[in-house]
Amino acid sequence: MPKRKNKKNTKRIALLGIFTAIILIQNFVPFLGNIPIPPLNPTIIHITVIVATLVIGTKDGVIIGGIWGIVRMIRAYTVPSSPLDLLLWTNPIIAFIPRMLIGLVTGVVYQLLKRRNQKNQTFAMAAASVGGSLTNTLLVLTFIYLFYGAEYAAALDVDISNLMLVLAGVVATNGVAEAVVAAIVAPLVSKPLLKINGKSK
Repeated sequence: MPKRKNKKNTKRIALLGIFTAIILIQNFVPFLGNIPIPPLNPTIIHITVIVATLVIGTKDGVIIGGIWGIVRMIRAYTVPSSPLDLLLWTNPIIAFIPRMLIGLVTGVVYQLLKRRNQKNQTFAMAAASVGGSLTNTLLVLTFIYLFYGAEYAAALDVDISNLMLVLAGVVATNGVAEAVVAAIVAPLVSKPLLKINGKSK
């Protein structure tokens, strides 16, 4: 029993290391983690957090999300990709909370749907991926509006009274696109990894 537990812990630590390395590469290698469309730079890094959650578990998905938040803050200080990076992504609330909640929401939705219909694992993964992705988008934009609404409106050259409408447009375009990509890619990547990790039923 202790040997099995040690083996499981070793595998978990190894997977956390792999996902952390992927997060680092995606953040610092151009075009591997972000699509360069300032000022927000739509991301595909959320898919890594979602896959980590589906493969290792909810708690570890939250950890990987938190690691993304740390790396994102470091990147904002060292190699900002847009004028607003230093303002937005050095705020720990914006950098950490949405990223960590990707793992929490993805994990909770996945477990609930999997229990209801164990035969349709792909649907549970896809729905959980959409939930995790939209959680990130909605929270990031909400916090930007609450903390830096005036600055963000000025950067977009729109009146502050119209900013909510503009952000709703971002959700309807970038946010939905990110969610759809996550729903397609995350299950395709996660299912083989679950078999390797010995969790697939």
